[in-house]
Amino acid sequence: MTRLIAIFSALLTVLTVAPALSAKSAILVAHYGSSDDDTRAKTISLITEEVRQAFPAYEVREAYISPVVRRNLARRGVDTASPVDALLRLRADGYDSVYVQSTTLIDGSEMAEVRDAVARVAPFFSHISVGQSLMYSPSDCETVASILLREPCAKGEAVIYVGHGNMLPSTATYSQLDNMLGVSTQSTGTYHVSTIEGYPTAASTISQLRADRSIKHIRLIPLLLVCGNHTKNDIAGEYSDAIRAAGYTPEVVMRGLGENPAIRALYIDRIRQMLTPAK
Repeated sequence: MTRLIAIFSALLTVLTVAPALSAKSAILVAHYGSSDDDTRAKTISLITEEVRQAFPAYEVREAYISPVVRRNLARRGVDTASPVDALLRLRADGYDSVYVQSTTLIDGSEMAEVRDAVARVAPFFSHISVGQSLMYSPSDCETVASILLREPCAKGEAVIYVGHGNMLPSTATYSQLDNMLGVSTQSTGTYHVSTIEGYPTAASTISQLRADRSIKHIRLIPLLLVCGNHTKNDIAGEYSDAIRAAGYTPEVVMRGLGENPAIRALYIDRIRQMLTPAK
């Protein structure tokens, strides 16, 4: 109830103040978020800053999708806004044209939350649009696969990119990406995609590894934008244990996907596509 009252109050402010303000345009970068200061600086904060540099004519702000992350940061005095709150603040500040880009990897529940937030406040803007997730289409996955395949993979080892995964249809994106890595003519080693909570599972990925008896060493790389708790607790924990129990030597690479400049550039491209008028 308190949350609804706050939103209603903000909407009243918008209706009262907005007509007196001049029309302005903004970009809102919506991240899932992270409570880890170090990885946040290397990934999501860096993405937001690079968006500012790429589009200096626009006001650029960010929002955090995860309420858990927002609460954790609030306890430490770090102010972050939900997508709805960030959009309402933009409207109250006179921005009536907003381009929203999420840094989510797949078109899952977090992306749905961003679209829902936009739908709730859309009547208060003259224009508002939402960019697609990083791996929205097969073409997007092929682009990401070409970047992932640049990771060196020596003889006798395999590289496994481990994403979060979910129990929704969108978890099929990971299987699609796994297949693309396996059939790509660019591939010079053994690469797989697996997940913590979806499909492919650790067990199914291990089954694939059995096809090459020469593989002994496994490098586990987060297919996550940030290298936070999921990497430290899940990939370096239960997933790594499963790899070791299967007879392999695991090595966890503590590096978020957002630390890769080529991946960050894809988000810039997404925004540029939104800002380019359709012919």
